[in-house]
Amino acid sequence: MEILILLIFVSVLLVGVAVAFFAWTVKQGTFDQADRLALLPLDDEKTVTPTTEREEDENGNSADRL
Repeated sequence: MEILILLIFVSVLLVGVAVAFFAWTVKQGTFDQADRLALLPLDDEKTVTPTTEREEDENGNSADRL
């Protein structure tokens, strides 16, 4: 029975530490840009412009050559 009281005390202490850590991170502003940072890799893509065969021939980069 004594171990049960000890386990309850330890679990309440761990929950208190977790809540305090969460409150500290919110106060520091860690989660302020979470939505923007999640979408940042999608903005890195470069737009690709299609080239015609004539432009490829002028540049010397034909798709037929190996």
